[in-house]
Amino acid sequence: MKLDCSGLACPEPVLQTKKALEELPNDSVLEVTVSSLASRENVMRFAQNGGFDARAQDLEEGKSLITIVKGFTCKTVIDAKDEFLDKTLFLKSDKVGEGELGAKLIVGFLKSTLELPKLPRRIVCVNQAVLLTTADESAPIMEVLKALEAKGVEIYSCGVCLEFFGVSDKLKVGKIGNAFGTIEMLFGGEGTISL
Repeated sequence: MKLDCSGLACPEPVLQTKKALEELPNDSVLEVTVSSLASRENVMRFAQNGGFDARAQDLEEGKSLITIVKGFTCKTVIDAKDEFLDKTLFLKSDKVGEGELGAKLIVGFLKSTLELPKLPRRIVCVNQAVLLTTADESAPIMEVLKALEAKGVEIYSCGVCLEFFGVSDKLKVGKIGNAFGTIEMLFGGEGTISL
């Protein structure tokens, strides 16, 4: 089955891929064409998280072809480390409050998170919060975010937001996320904390 998701905005490529995979019988192949890096990463992650074999190939005009094989899967149960809370830290801004103080507070709050006995499983950045994950390497926030990621915290930045602010190519920490994946995280865990 072939699915052309070129030019579709988030979360459409993931939603159409999900629907197509649900309709396909086992031992089938789905070929999805997308036209942005965010869509490529999101569809790949969705497929791989669903236990499917997925591979991407670059095409002309900035497009990618993602081949997903639906068939026999074998999942291994991984013993999750006890160091994480199944919570999502949801960031909507690059500050807590406004101005210079707000910028200092976001660094302070996230740095303090590193000292907790259990870390949140994931951090989701939307709207202006994507400016945190794309900040200059020398910015104080970058050291904190890289330390959280090194400890195993999953960090996602909204793909549409990255594109809106023109910083898709500047992501320095974490992965590109999408609306469907974000909603799954917000509703699937033990809770969400918003700063």
